[in-house]
Amino acid sequence: MNLGQVALKTIVIVIILFLLSLAGAITFPVAAAVSGVAGIGIINFILLVLGVFVLALVGNTIGKGIRGYKVPLMAIILVYASSFAIGGLIAVLGLLNVPYAPSINITWLGTALISRMLTILLIGTAIMVVFLVGE
Repeated sequence: MNLGQVALKTIVIVIILFLLSLAGAITFPVAAAVSGVAGIGIINFILLVLGVFVLALVGNTIGKGIRGYKVPLMAIILVYASSFAIGGLIAVLGLLNVPYAPSINITWLGTALISRMLTILLIGTAIMVVFLVGE
């Protein structure tokens, strides 16, 4: 595993999460904790990137496994299943109040049960695209 490529994908994921936060899908607890001291904000951002790096390692491993399949239908099914898993992982981290983890606004698309699952799927799909398009 090339850690340089994973680090680059981590930066892309942070940008995607930032764009999703502008749309109201994700909130960053780090952004609320930034105070007047510049050093605290930088440390919080580095810890956020470190958490996203762990998420990138998991996603990169899943992406390599999906690209190994030769049957296209099986690969498509695994892409959507892993997208739901990655989005669910972010949702669980937010529900457990893990520090420096982004939390999903679960009612972003509505209050119905299917809207909540669709929110998790859309956020996970945006992240999984990084791992499947790369390389």
